[in-house]
Formats: sequence, structure tokens, C-alpha cells
Amino acid sequence: MEPVTTSSQLLLWEAIDQVRAAVKGPELLLDDLADCVVALLSPSLSLQQISDAAEGMLRMAERPDRPAAARPIPVIDVQAVLERALNFLDWQELRDDDDRSDIQKLIDNATDADTVLVRDPSGTPVLQEIGILELLQRYPCRSSEARWSPDDAIAFLETKTRWLDAALESWEADGEAMADVSDLIEAKAMVLVVPQQPGQALRTELHDVLIPVES
Repeated sequence: MEPVTTSSQLLLWEAIDQVRAAVKGPELLLDDLADCVVALLSPSLSLQQISDAAEGMLRMAERPDRPAAARPIPVIDVQAVLERALNFLDWQELRDDDDRSDIQKLIDNATDADTVLVRDPSGTPVLQEIGILELLQRYPCRSSEARWSPDDAIAFLETKTRWLDAALESWEADGEAMADVSDLIEAKAMVLVVPQQPGQALRTELHDVLIPVES
């Protein structure tokens, strides 16, 4: 008897099909496919549910009694989604255990290309360091309830990248010389601020920080 496909597995299967059908031109990389699938599923399923659904589909694909006429399971795609969901779960666990001060988060994030800082009074903690994909999932810029536009989101990320590049260039070019003087490098940390009043537009803050030079 063929195992019953759960609703979560069906949603995962449909999301993979939707992303694959939308591909134009060169073949979609597995990492990009996984990111797109997780983004599609995030309004309906938690990361743990996505992970469980992927594991269930992989177990189903391995069953020796699965009918030969059954619809083929896209094993490689499902594995990629599972790995990405588990990575996000690991990141969430690390973030939940983050006991750094706000000042230390600003200092660390000034040279971190993979995460952004968000100050949201409804969150715990209020100042959180999150991935760019999670940022766009949590604060969409295209829905009817969006509190910023796609241009705003692009401008925020471009500004962060510009200050990140400046900090890294300073680190590489002047770090050794400055270490002899102060052991600190001046940099900027970007923060996306979520106003407490519902519907109010998101805004950005730029903070001056001093990054210690590693000896």
C-alpha cells in the first residue's frame, strides 16, 4: 500500500514544481531553488514543518514497496530544501542563544555580509541579527501591507554593502598601521528600524562603531 502524502509534503512538492516551472534561461542552482522554495512555504509552514515534510518525502522515495507507476519524487531538490531548512533552524537556535549586548551586535555586524540588524519592538530581543532571506520574508516589500518598497529594500542593502566594503578595505589597508596606534578601526553599522506604530514606514539608522583590530 502506497504511503499517504501529508498536506505539508504536498505543499513542498507544489512549491518545488512552481519554482522549477518559473525558471527561465540557465538551469536554476540547487541553493537558489532551496531559497525560493523556503520563501514560498514560509507563510504556510514553519522551518521545522518544512524539514519534517522533506524528510518524509525522502523516506517515501526510499521505500522498496513504492509503486513503480507512482509520481517520481524530486529527491535532489528535496534534499537541497532539507539542508537549507536545517541550516536556517541552526541559525535560529544560535540567534535565540545570543547574549551579546546591542553595542557588540553593532560592532560585529559592521563587517558581516550575510546578516542584517533589525530593531523591532515586537521582537525578543528587540535588536536582532537575521539573514537577508529572513528579512524579506518577515518584512515583505511587495504585499498590500508592506511597510517599505522594493526600492527601499534595495537601497538599504546597497548602503550596507557600501559601508561593509569600506570597513573591509580599511581593515586590509590600514589595519596593521592603525593597530600600532589605537587597535581600532572606524566603521558604520546599518540597522533597519521597525516603528512601533502599525503601518508606519520602516526606516534606517546608521551607527558609528569602532572595530577592534585583531593582533
